[in-house]
Amino acid sequence: MLTTLIAESHNYSNKALRVYKSLGRVLLIKKDRSIPNRKQILKEIDVLVIRNLTQVDKKLIDLMSKLKIVASPTTGLNHIDVDYLNKKKIKLISLRGQTKFLETISSTAEHNMALLLSLLRHIPWSFDEVKKGKWPRDEFIGNQLKEKTIGILGYGRLGKIVAKYCKAFDMNVISHDPNVSKEIMLKNGIKKVGFEELFKKSDIVSLHVLLTEKTKNLIKEKHLRLMKKNAILINTARGEIIEKDALYNALTKKFIKGAGIDVMWDERKDGSHLKKDPLWKYSKTHKNLLISSHLGGVSYEAMKDTEDFIANLVKDYIKQSKKSF
Repeated sequence: MLTTLIAESHNYSNKALRVYKSLGRVLLIKKDRSIPNRKQILKEIDVLVIRNLTQVDKKLIDLMSKLKIVASPTTGLNHIDVDYLNKKKIKLISLRGQTKFLETISSTAEHNMALLLSLLRHIPWSFDEVKKGKWPRDEFIGNQLKEKTIGILGYGRLGKIVAKYCKAFDMNVISHDPNVSKEIMLKNGIKKVGFEELFKKSDIVSLHVLLTEKTKNLIKEKHLRLMKKNAILINTARGEIIEKDALYNALTKKFIKGAGIDVMWDERKDGSHLKKDPLWKYSKTHKNLLISSHLGGVSYEAMKDTEDFIANLVKDYIKQSKKSF
């Protein structure tokens, strides 16, 4: 009998669960993530279903001697040792490359705008004062989006959605993406610019780049130095796209005005990465850095839709596969 383990089952889609149950036995790791008889259970797993908090590394893979499929309803795969899965001939099923389906998922783009607006209008810090019984205005004067220039790095699925939102705010939108022609961008009212030009000309730089070996450390301190002194940076992609400590240095040395980030370097589900990151310490004493805990794709609607989609991909693969399950 095929056994599926859903490693992050809190609020998991009931529809997706029914799909997995139609394939055989389903085991769930609840919110506390404890597994009784862990080593023995892992040896029985054929399909491992995760989100983005479970680190699928060599150690875990080796414990799962029957493992044939890893399924992750994410586009980012830096939490998975893809090379080792390939070496072990274990199938990886994810959202990467599922362009048509992904065009229907707007959650991360919406969160991008939430960070942008919250940062520009000082909303979290204003609310902190209101909770103290104060009603300040002058110390929280913000900026509007109209006629600002946003530079979108990566004009893929999310970049396009964010660009559309920014157009609705009457913003000027420029973008850099070596894989998208200037003709396609112009058709959507976007001006294509060079990599460094994007940093120089933007009031806001918004990152929408997939993390790969080529894009790791793509943005260095020298690029942030090119930005306007009153510009801000928004990152809902992956922390590792920015060279380690480059953003911290840009903030402390006042190369830029502020940043809103939903991702950090070396993220861990227990938050242990925070204490090692100077950005976390900086955020506790400054009002120009907003950090959220990788919430971009975490909406009930997006989670349900992506979990359902991945479950059906797993089911289709099993039906079509010549492997024995």
